[in-house]
Amino acid sequence: MSYLTDQIRPKLIFVAAAIIIGAGLLGWYSTTPIKNLVQTDSLRNSPDYFITKVKVKEFDQNGELIETLNAQQTLHFVTESKTLLENPSIERYSNSGQWHAKADKGVIDDGSNDILLTDNVIATKTFLKSEDIQLSSNNMHYKDSDKSITSYGAATLTSTQGETSAGTITTYINSEEVVMTGSVRGKYETIH
Repeated sequence: MSYLTDQIRPKLIFVAAAIIIGAGLLGWYSTTPIKNLVQTDSLRNSPDYFITKVKVKEFDQNGELIETLNAQQTLHFVTESKTLLENPSIERYSNSGQWHAKADKGVIDDGSNDILLTDNVIATKTFLKSEDIQLSSNNMHYKDSDKSITSYGAATLTSTQGETSAGTITTYINSEEVVMTGSVRGKYETIH
């Protein structure tokens, strides 16, 4: 009998030790934090949705085209209530002519028809009865409330008369009015 006890006791000790070690490993594994494939911080900065190759047309109540918006990509952020545009191009039509603007980036706030264009912004106004003008700047803000385009940050207006730079240049879609503020400088050449 002592022979049997001597044979069984080491096996029981071994099995008990294996169970204790297994329980310890199971407890350790269950307390180890779960790692996601995508880190939470990167999800916080990602858009809620995006659309590529965007082409939008807006018409008035009479069916006349009043605006087109094209962009390589739009990124919408619900929590910030805004849409970011990549390589936007906008055309706005009016009774006095049309505007065409393009930039590297743009921002539209939800519920607004205003648009902020940034980085390498160029806008051209084509008049029906006078010469075209071109605005270039670092930033341009179209405000739908007064149909104005305000250029700031290296703002330059180019026309057939010459080139004018100013701290801020504001022009209106439905008129030929241009307002320049800040340090205004002009280069004009006379025709011989």
